[in-house]
Amino acid sequence: MNRSTILTAAAVATAALAVAYRGPAQPPPPAVALPAGQAAPAAAPDAADRDAIVKSARDFEAAFNKGDAKAVAALWTENGESRDATGETFRGRAAIEKAYAEFFKANAGARVEVLVKSVRFPAKDMAVEEGLVRQTRGPKDLPGTTSYVTIHAREGGQWKIALSSEAGVGRDRLEDLDWLLGDWAAKVKDDAVTFTFARDPKKAALTATFTRTPAGKEPVSGTVRIAADPETGRIRSWAFEDDGAHSQGLWFCDGKSWVIDARGVLADGTPTAERIILQRVAPDAITWRVVDRVVGETRVKDAPPVRLTRAAAK
Repeated sequence: MNRSTILTAAAVATAALAVAYRGPAQPPPPAVALPAGQAAPAAAPDAADRDAIVKSARDFEAAFNKGDAKAVAALWTENGESRDATGETFRGRAAIEKAYAEFFKANAGARVEVLVKSVRFPAKDMAVEEGLVRQTRGPKDLPGTTSYVTIHAREGGQWKIALSSEAGVGRDRLEDLDWLLGDWAAKVKDDAVTFTFARDPKKAALTATFTRTPAGKEPVSGTVRIAADPETGRIRSWAFEDDGAHSQGLWFCDGKSWVIDARGVLADGTPTAERIILQRVAPDAITWRVVDRVVGETRVKDAPPVRLTRAAAK
């Protein structure tokens, strides 16, 4: 994803940071680990089984986004379990329905998306799914993301959720980003981008300065600060460009990658939202990709990965 011009330096800097997040001020809802789109399992015994699980995912998202606790709970087995990211477990369909009903009452307008990473069938009548759950509690809230594992069981010819479990709360630390310290550079189309990461004097945050130099134009610069939110313990970033554009990001680690959900405002007041995927591919090289970008009411085509290289130590 890029801004209306190309990828901005703020996006570059934001991508070059990364850490876990979620960030709700209230307790998290029960786990929502359901697939949201088709994923190719390692060994698919039957395409119809995959399609059935995909349909249950679509049904889940539709029910969740309507605030229909009964329809959500109906996707579980009678004695199924849902474990949220704090470790609280809801056992049985009735308890799951009650938990969702209470959550929807306290969080009107909450919405959910799921990014499926893998689906596999380790045994007859069993499917295991892993991925990321992205949830927004309200139109003005930053989305929060956790990882999940869902075990599906086939009962009476239908796939139902036997167990869903979320994880990821508080696992990531600011120190996990120390490998970013130093000078980095990238070429984005005709733009030259450079940025420097450092620890602030009290070591409570990472700071970054960045400059984007479009061919034949004046440079654009800005700053980024990454720190743990004292209220939630999640890592956030705040980016500011010298033209007035700014953004916030929530970060989490997904195995070998870091994922950042960011929302911001362009200099003209247009709101933006995007997801940034950052991966370390070598000791002195990383790739990042901006996806799911929305500028105002317009969805922008996903950007190809960009390779960033660390400058040699002086």
